[in-house]
Amino acid sequence: MTEHEQVEVKIDDDFYIYVDEGLDDIIKNFFHWEIETCNSCIDMNGSIWIEFCDFNDWRKFLKLTLRNNIEVNGANHKRETLWDFFQNKSKVKLVFDEEVIKNPNIEDDVIGTGVLIICVGLTFPKELLNNFKKLFFEVLPLKEN
Repeated sequence: MTEHEQVEVKIDDDFYIYVDEGLDDIIKNFFHWEIETCNSCIDMNGSIWIEFCDFNDWRKFLKLTLRNNIEVNGANHKRETLWDFFQNKSKVKLVFDEEVIKNPNIEDDVIGTGVLIICVGLTFPKELLNNFKKLFFEVLPLKEN
């Protein structure tokens, strides 16, 4: 995979992350709305990829997206919303596994904790990034620092 230009994003006074240039405004805004992402890519095989490492963060985002759709469209479909975008132009993949920790008895080994981890990967075609951003910032308006 090709390396992408990374930019430093200040989340708060003591928390900085690096993300692919072009996704920085989206990822920063997720954190300001207290929705955490853990990975993202501006061009993963022609798609934008944003990963939520906690299912509850994805669920919160989806609920806000649905609420926006109801406010915009009511009982009639008036125009495209991020909810429609998710339904028609994106893919969502759930990945689940068990949390692991370092094995204190064997170097370079891990053991399961019995804690279920559910990650959600959102992908959509790279050429739809501007459309996504327009709809995204309608659901999660930019917050002032």
